Amino acid sequence: MALKIIEVHVASELADDARECLAGLTDQVWTEEGGRFGKIVRAVVGSERSGSALDSLYDDIAKRGPLFVLVESLDAVLPRPHANTPGQVNGRQGTVHTAAAVSREEVYASIADGAKLHRHYLFLVILAATVAAIGLSHDNTAAVIGAMVVAPLLGPNMAIALGLVLGDLVLVRRALVTAGIGFALTLAFATLLGFMLGVDPSTPELASRTQVGIWDLVLALAAGCAGALAFTTGAPTYLTGVMVAVALLPPTVASGMLVSAGELRGAGSALLLAFGNITAVTLAAILTFGLRGMSPRNWWLADRARASTHRGIGIFVGLLAILAGIIVLSN
Repeated sequence: MALKIIEVHVASELADDARECLAGLTDQVWTEEGGRFGKIVRAVVGSERSGSALDSLYDDIAKRGPLFVLVESLDAVLPRPHANTPGQVNGRQGTVHTAAAVSREEVYASIADGAKLHRHYLFLVILAATVAAIGLSHDNTAAVIGAMVVAPLLGPNMAIALGLVLGDLVLVRRALVTAGIGFALTLAFATLLGFMLGVDPSTPELASRTQVGIWDLVLALAAGCAGALAFTTGAPTYLTGVMVAVALLPPTVASGMLVSAGELRGAGSALLLAFGNITAVTLAAILTFGLRGMSPRNWWLADRARASTHRGIGIFVGLLAILAGIIVLSN
């Protein structure tokens, strides 16, 4: 069980209430003088309970006085904390408002970082495209898998989904720009590498990306669910990042390389697969975030988030249906 320390800065008169909130989740809670507002309450909890802890603190403390909370990961604690009865906070049942294990703030922070467009992201995209292109042209499966590990394709797609679920259109726009530039750079660089490496369209690793079927969309849906679950449960995201990259990176690189070889029909099939996978991954992530209880903390944003979620689901379901129809007709 991964552990986290929650540090709560509150006014002195609210310290006992904050301690009571956290005591419902763990037996390791203590109070100290100081901090930003007078008292500091610290608790060691399992990472799967940090979301419940922040929900409880916000509901009971935030409207009554100043509140500042820090959440940090811990490598080890001795003795290990014992969680109290699941679902009980402050001695009451049913105060846990989200099915997600980690808090929405932690999920947002980790995903928003992956939506930023910076040199490191672009460099990783180029590296991943290079490794994938070599692997595809030389029928080297290990190299293609290595490219999936490098590719930073998980972040922007998850950010689009989370932004729609939270009604955060600024995050959605930023993620769309990052995803679009990353996709375009991958396609352009793969085309350039195709001219340099030489392309044999019959190479099995390359040819397999031109065979598009409905089960490829099912794979992408599963990948999107896995990626969203990893963020909301605190699981390692690098494993699901590889799974998502299976659906996104190879067909995009294959399309660019086939363009360089003049195989426009095959390139179109690979590009169709890439678009279908992007749509399926994002749709699955939207649904998963919604089912896991990701929602705005402030009630006045709930209507906007609900409308944004429904609109996003409608758009991506429509796109997926169109792409699935094209795939069926093309086969």
